Amino acid sequence: MSYPFKPIEKWDVHTHTTLSPETYESLARFDRYADFVRVRAHESKPCCAKLVNSRGEVQRVIGHNAYDAQVRVCDCDAHGVNRQVLSPTPMMIPDYVDNAEDAAEICRILNDDNARLAGEFPDRFVALGALPMCYPELAIREMERIKSLGMRGIEVNSNINGMDLDNPDFFPVFEAAVALDMAVFIHPWGGFLVPSEKCLQRRMHAGHNWRPWLFGMGLETALAFDDMHSGGVHDRLPELRVLYAHGGGMFPGLLGRLEHGGYTRPDLFTNNPTKSPWDTVKNCGVYTDSLTHNPWALGMLIGIMGSHRIALGSDYPYPLGELDPGDKKNIYPGHMIEHLPGPDTDMQQAWAHFNWLPDENADGPRELPRLSDAQKQNMLAGTAKQWLGL
Repeated sequence: MSYPFKPIEKWDVHTHTTLSPETYESLARFDRYADFVRVRAHESKPCCAKLVNSRGEVQRVIGHNAYDAQVRVCDCDAHGVNRQVLSPTPMMIPDYVDNAEDAAEICRILNDDNARLAGEFPDRFVALGALPMCYPELAIREMERIKSLGMRGIEVNSNINGMDLDNPDFFPVFEAAVALDMAVFIHPWGGFLVPSEKCLQRRMHAGHNWRPWLFGMGLETALAFDDMHSGGVHDRLPELRVLYAHGGGMFPGLLGRLEHGGYTRPDLFTNNPTKSPWDTVKNCGVYTDSLTHNPWALGMLIGIMGSHRIALGSDYPYPLGELDPGDKKNIYPGHMIEHLPGPDTDMQQAWAHFNWLPDENADGPRELPRLSDAQKQNMLAGTAKQWLGL
C-alpha cells in the first residue's frame, strides 16, 4: 500500500450537462411550459450562461464547463479524471410536459446534444439520456434510439411529476432498461425540492438555509429507493443496475429503520417484496455514488454497501459537488477516497488533507475511516464500469 493512493483510472459517474446558449432561440416554441428551462448567454460575464425558465426567471448561473467539451476535458486533466459520465441537468428533463410529442422532442434535443458533447471526446465521456417517462411507449422508443447513439444508460428523476417510481406505468421502462443493458441513474428533483403545499413551501424554500438542496435532495433519493424496493421494482428486476445519487441520500442510514418497520407493522405496507431492504441492497443492482461530503458518512456507506457498489461522483460542475473553486478544502474528485488512510502510518498524513474537520468528538480524538487499495480502486473506477455494463 502507498500514501496517497495513485489510481490507475478515475471515473466520475455523477456529472451534469446543459444545452448550449446557441440553442436558446430555437427552443422558444416550448415557452408555453412555465417550467421549461433554456440556456441563455450571460449579459456581462464571459464564459457564463443562465438557466432561464419560460417566466424569465433565472434558475441558475452556469459556467461554460456545463456545455463545452474542451473545457470539461481540461478540468478532467487538472484533477486526474479519465472519464466522466454525462447526465442532463435534472430540471431540464420534461417530466411536467403534458404533450407527449413535446416531451419526446425535448428529450431528443437534450439527448442529441449530450451525444454530440460525448462524441467530441469519446475516450473521455460516457453519456446518459433523458426519457419522456410520462409516456412509457415513447420513453422505450427513445431509450432504444439513444442506445444506438452509444449511450450507456438513462437518468431518471426521483419522482415523475409527483408520481412515485413504482407506478405500474413505469415498470415497462425499467424492464426495457434490463433488456437493453442500460444503466439507470436516479437523481433527486421535484417533490421536497419544489413542494406545492403552502405549509411545506414555507419550510422548504431555497432562502431558508438552502433546505431544498441540503435536506430535500437526500429525502427525495431515499423515497426513490423506497419506491424501487417496497414497490417491488428491484425485487422483480434484480438485474436492473440503479445508481442513487449523493451517496444514496438518506436511505443507507435508514435501512435498519426500514427493516424494523416492515417487521413490526407489515399491515402498513402496500406491497410485500420478497426481499428485505438489506437483501435488496445486497442481492439486487443497487449502487450509489461516493458524494457524502464526510469521511465518516463514506465509511458508513462502505460498511453497508461494500466498495464494489460505490462509485466516485462529484456533481460537477455545480456548487454542491466535490470541486471546491476556492480550494479552501483542497477538495477535488476522489479526494476522500484517495487520501483516507490504510495502515496506522498513514493516519497522520491523512489528517493534513482533512484540515476542515474536527479531529475529536465527545469521546476524545477520532480516527479517519481506513480503506484498502482494493476498495479505493473499486470506488475510483471499477464500480463505475460495472454499473455501466462495461
